[in-house]
Amino acid sequence: MSEIRGGLPAGGIGLGPEEYAEFVAKEYLGDYVRAGGAAVRFVVAGSDEVAVRWHRSLASIADAEGYLCVAVDAADHRVHLIDQVFAAVARQVDWCDLARRQVRAGWESLGLPPSAPDELAVATVAAHHDVAVPEAARSMRRHLEAALLRDPSLDREFRLAVLRLCQCELATGDVLDTERDAVLAWLRVEPVALRMLKSATLYGRVARHNARSLLVSLAAWRARVTGSGLVLDVDLSRLAVARRPPLEQRAGHYYSKAAVLDAYEVLRQLVDATDNLRSAFVAVTVPPELVTDDTRGLPAYSALHLRVVDEIRDRRRANPFAALVRLETRLEVVR
Repeated sequence: MSEIRGGLPAGGIGLGPEEYAEFVAKEYLGDYVRAGGAAVRFVVAGSDEVAVRWHRSLASIADAEGYLCVAVDAADHRVHLIDQVFAAVARQVDWCDLARRQVRAGWESLGLPPSAPDELAVATVAAHHDVAVPEAARSMRRHLEAALLRDPSLDREFRLAVLRLCQCELATGDVLDTERDAVLAWLRVEPVALRMLKSATLYGRVARHNARSLLVSLAAWRARVTGSGLVLDVDLSRLAVARRPPLEQRAGHYYSKAAVLDAYEVLRQLVDATDNLRSAFVAVTVPPELVTDDTRGLPAYSALHLRVVDEIRDRRRANPFAALVRLETRLEVVR
């Protein structure tokens, strides 16, 4: 690490965004997360330019490893509401593609591989293998129920929703396009009449009480059908704005002190959920002021601050395995 005039920075200014992204690709995405692990890391970006480079590098390495990378900026999404965080992710997911992958894998496990990747209808597969349509339908129904409905690692409502999506791909008439569209709207946290969801046994909307479980289930299910999970890139820079600008200059969402604390609680729950979270890497980017500000920063919410603060660190060497990593920033200077 190069020496800086006036002293050496504590916390490790030597890590650059590109360097840390390469570390994440090697130590997390390449093996640990792909094998079912999960991690939540806080990244302190020294400037807006460093933050841009970090977001770009993270998206690049996630794409290279086959992960779905979703950027959630606090200026564009209400990050203090977990259902809105889930909505931001769910609207980037190709749910029908995941359902087709699940069904395709099911046919292959039954020894009835489809003639083409998208030829998944029961009648088509049965004709291709010269088997009875009712028998093929019965076998696939049992397989999907075992693979989805009996999987305790997935949230119950999530299991029911994706089962209906998979059943629609079979074209047996059990699930019509209107029901599939209603289930898709429910998963994406879009307006949908609850009466349209009764046949799927879904009786409530996505809200704070179930959104975190749905997010955990999505990461696990995507990893199961694609081989790679989810990278969630959360930027909290807007939380540092204490006073709203004039009306004509406003853009996006602004946060009261109470909303800031709610956002920290959402992240605290994600940190504590890493034992249940599967195949997910969550990167939370914060500006330097949110690390030290007692009013709106991490110190204002000790339940999260104590989980990520680096109480002991090498003054001259960065620790990329730490829960809180500094990228080209000087929070303290040792004379």
